[in-house]
Amino acid sequence: MIAQIPAQIYKSDLRGVFNSGKHNCFATFNFEQYQDLSRNAFGSLKILNEVILAPQQCITRLIKSKTNVIILPLFGGIEYKDSIGNTEFLRVDQIRVLAADDELTVEIFNPYENENVSYLEIEFDMGRQYFKNYFQQYKFDFSRHNKLYSLFEVERALGFIGLYDGRKHGSFTLRNSKNGVFAFVLNGAFEVEDRLLEAKDGLALKETSKIEWEALSENAILLVIEVPLKALNS
Repeated sequence: MIAQIPAQIYKSDLRGVFNSGKHNCFATFNFEQYQDLSRNAFGSLKILNEVILAPQQCITRLIKSKTNVIILPLFGGIEYKDSIGNTEFLRVDQIRVLAADDELTVEIFNPYENENVSYLEIEFDMGRQYFKNYFQQYKFDFSRHNKLYSLFEVERALGFIGLYDGRKHGSFTLRNSKNGVFAFVLNGAFEVEDRLLEAKDGLALKETSKIEWEALSENAILLVIEVPLKALNS
C-alpha cells in the first residue's frame, strides 16, 4: 500500500475576506484580523493574498522587517512605490521581488479610470544571514504551454508558473526533499496529487520529493512554490 503524501487543501471560498470601498483582499493564510487554526502559515510562506483594487484607488501596506515580498499582477497593471524610493509600473507579465531588512511602507495604485486590477502579494520570512535590502524585477512569458517557468528565488524558496492546455500533465521535483511544496491555481482547474483544485485554491504538501498534476481546463495556470519548512536561521 502506497502511503499518502501529507497534505492540506486551502479552498478559495474559505479565505479571509477584507472589503473596503477601494479594495477587496482574499487571504489564503491567517492575516491581520482573520485568524483560523486551519489557516496557519506553511513553513516560511506566511502570506498569500489576492488583492482587487478599484479604479484610481491606492492602498498602503506596512511590510514587517526581515521579510521577502513578491508582487505578481494578475489583471491589468499597477503602479508601485515604497518608502525607500523605488517606483515602477508592473504589468501582468512582470513580478517584483524585494527584501525588507527594516520595516517598509508600500503603496499600490490602480491607474485605470474604469477597470479593476488584481495582484498577488506573497511574503516569506527572511533568514538572519540575508539581512540586506534588494529590489528586483523579473519578466516571464508563456511562449510555450504545458511547461513550468522559473518565477522567483528568495533564499531557499523557489517559485514557478505554468500555463496548461486541457488534459495536459506536468510535474515538479523539489530541489530539497526536506522542503514542502505549495500549489496555487491562478486560473482554471487542476488535479494535483489526486486532489481537485479550482481557481484560487491552494494545496500544501510535505514529505515528498516530487508532485504531479493534470490540467482539467483550457488555459489553466498553476503557481508552484518550493517552501522551506524549517526556520531559515537554523
